[in-house]
Amino acid sequence: MDLAQYVKENQQVADFVKSATPGVIDKYVGTLDYATARFNTILLKLSQDPLMADQYRSDVEECFQVIQSFYKNTKRYVTSPYPFKPIFVFVLYVIGMTKIPKIKFLLEKINN
Repeated sequence: MDLAQYVKENQQVADFVKSATPGVIDKYVGTLDYATARFNTILLKLSQDPLMADQYRSDVEECFQVIQSFYKNTKRYVTSPYPFKPIFVFVLYVIGMTKIPKIKFLLEKINN
């Protein structure tokens, strides 16, 4: 997947963040907002240096998959009936604690 395709695929995540009702799922939307902003910064920096883009291709794909997974589970949390919400809270917690920080670490690697 090329860098432009990542941006197009993340557009639905950005639209979801913009249209989210304030106060309902703030911490999940905030996590998506930060992760998407960092990922877009990564894509911008990599678009300026094609050699670095090739070097970090697998890391970028992994970060993209993490954002998509968090987005899909957030949507499931919003649309699920009340008895199932704790399951999605746990899934979102695990993704947020174990996988979302990889996006920040990749951004720090690219900046240095």
